Amino acid sequence: TECLQEEVMLFVNRIAHILHSIVVQCDGAANKNIGDAFLLTWKVNTDKLDGSCKDHNYSGDKALYSFVKTMIEMSRHEDFLCKFSPRALSELYERMPGYKCRIGCGLHFGWAIEGAIGSSKKIDASYISPHVNMSETLESATKEYGTSILMSEPFYKLLSPEAIAGCRKVDTIKKRESDPVTGLYTYDVDLSVGFTLAHKKEKKTTRLPHHRKTTFSLVSKSIADDPNVKKESPGLGDLPSIQIYNNFPEVWDADNDVVRARSNFSGFQRQIWGKGMDAFEAGKWAIAKNHFDDVLQQS
Repeated sequence: TECLQEEVMLFVNRIAHILHSIVVQCDGAANKNIGDAFLLTWKVNTDKLDGSCKDHNYSGDKALYSFVKTMIEMSRHEDFLCKFSPRALSELYERMPGYKCRIGCGLHFGWAIEGAIGSSKKIDASYISPHVNMSETLESATKEYGTSILMSEPFYKLLSPEAIAGCRKVDTIKKRESDPVTGLYTYDVDLSVGFTLAHKKEKKTTRLPHHRKTTFSLVSKSIADDPNVKKESPGLGDLPSIQIYNNFPEVWDADNDVVRARSNFSGFQRQIWGKGMDAFEAGKWAIAKNHFDDVLQQS
């Protein structure tokens, strides 16, 4: 905020533009913005929770995929996100050399009261629930765990086997003394593999040219061709076009970007990590440390 000053609004809105577009395409809803944080929701038919993931329309997979895909597209469209004035760019890279835009995501499943909150002067549709607060807690904890995504165990149980194949357990916690023990999970996303635009041939530079423009739209081709759909927003610049797979659960192996993002952490490494977590939960610290060190050496 100190570096970008008033341009921080453009920055947050550009992130929201990418995030909200992907979430809506994955059957989610953008609920409210809390500063630079976003509350996003997926409604689940609780009568069908005992069946297969298909019965509740792969809601968990769609939520997780939305965030994984958003992080990938943010990495790909870094020039769009960081198109600031020369002054702001200079201060940003002087203070944080090699800056990359990253987000943290907290995913939780539970009940909430939906309704209108406010008065005749100002009213918002929102949700009130301790489960909403849990999502915020998980998002904040991503910094402590050094991971981009944290999922609670209730949310993890919504996932398909195809999605679970890319997840691993990172901790077991109790938020309060009266709460049940719950596991925390992450989905491994390595953005260092690089996601560039297919038509971009330029060599990467430390600073992004503030004058660079790209011509995209954040909707599917059928919508992009619609003359009634606005494809450019004043101040934000030309908007990137993001094509997503919406075929679940095959998307986890069909989307080449997602496959690349998790490629540096193999199934074998997850097995070793899982053994380490089992030892950790059993209080066998030395054994757990050996397994975790093995994973680090292979990474």
